[in-house]
Amino acid sequence: MNILILEDNPAKLKELTETITKLDETIRYKPCKFFNDLVIEINRTKYDLVIADLKVPLYSDNPNEEVDVSDRLLEVIRDIDCINFKTPVIAVTRFDSLAEENFLALNRCDINVITYDNTNEDWKPPFINKIQSCIPIKKYDFIIICALEKEAKAYSEAGYNLGERFLSHGITCRNISIKEQEGLVITPTRMGLVNTAILSARAIELFKPKLICMSGICAGIEGKANIYDVIIPEMCHQHDSGKWTNEGFIPELYDVPLDHYTSLKLDKIINEGNFNDTLKNGITLRRSEFQPANEELDFKVYLAPTSSGSAVVADDEILKSIKIQHRKKTAFEMESYALYEAARQSLERPLFFSAKAVVDNGNSSKGDEYHRVAAILSAKTVYEIISRGICKA
Repeated sequence: MNILILEDNPAKLKELTETITKLDETIRYKPCKFFNDLVIEINRTKYDLVIADLKVPLYSDNPNEEVDVSDRLLEVIRDIDCINFKTPVIAVTRFDSLAEENFLALNRCDINVITYDNTNEDWKPPFINKIQSCIPIKKYDFIIICALEKEAKAYSEAGYNLGERFLSHGITCRNISIKEQEGLVITPTRMGLVNTAILSARAIELFKPKLICMSGICAGIEGKANIYDVIIPEMCHQHDSGKWTNEGFIPELYDVPLDHYTSLKLDKIINEGNFNDTLKNGITLRRSEFQPANEELDFKVYLAPTSSGSAVVADDEILKSIKIQHRKKTAFEMESYALYEAARQSLERPLFFSAKAVVDNGNSSKGDEYHRVAAILSAKTVYEIISRGICKA
């Protein structure tokens, strides 16, 4: 966001700019002390917002002579030939009488008047609200959702250039670029289906990505998936959706499949000859991270049916009930179904997929020893899939 500020009082300018910076550190602003400087700027550069005092010096030749510039401001900034003709304007003035005298004229031209007082902060809420309403929403090529902080940090551990955390529209974000494609790694406030569904829907509507996807860790079905296997759900359902009766739990399952064309592209990408070697490159395992009887990092990347649920599973009986829901089910976790369903229902129709690495079998023998490597493998899989053109038509 780019803001032009007309203000000749250093103390007031400092307070305005500090308020803006606290709101969003990425906002750029250009201060002008004299009205003539503003006239030059608004006819030369397009701004997202103009903030102007109503009583300032006209020229640098006479810096101490403050005059009412209300009429002049209207004349120059609401000139139809001005490139900032439609730019929102906030008039922030210390003079109540000046604000009252010019309120109607300024308001008719969509210029909001805020009375500034350095003895209190009553002016700040409307000032901040107006700035927030003017922040242009940036579009991104892709969004990656990570349910856990360690899953997001895995991109940095994998050697990728992951930006620092920042808030955008109440969402915790990190910038990441993949082959000239700009994206975000975002994390919900809590893991699970509800938070992921809300976050996915908001991210799609706000950032309009071509692709929304997910990386992280999951549980695998014993005998069908091994530790460190990276599984992309070709279809996904919620395994704890249904009805509890006297006879027990009766599941009610609604699968969300991958888009057919996306599935074909994913299958082609992950089966390219050097794909797994690229993922292995640079990963060094600690002693506790090796699988039993394995002396090297061994894994597969493949598409298979999976499911999601609202709770962590670490019980053999619950695991048994999940296994029987689909004879080819390979893995389960807590978020992918929410992302798939949010993307499927969105009017934006983004591409979507999830790729998570197996860390346990969902039974009572759960541990954390494989989490670090699995998160890195999952992050590298998503990064490589995007790098190899999943977003391209």
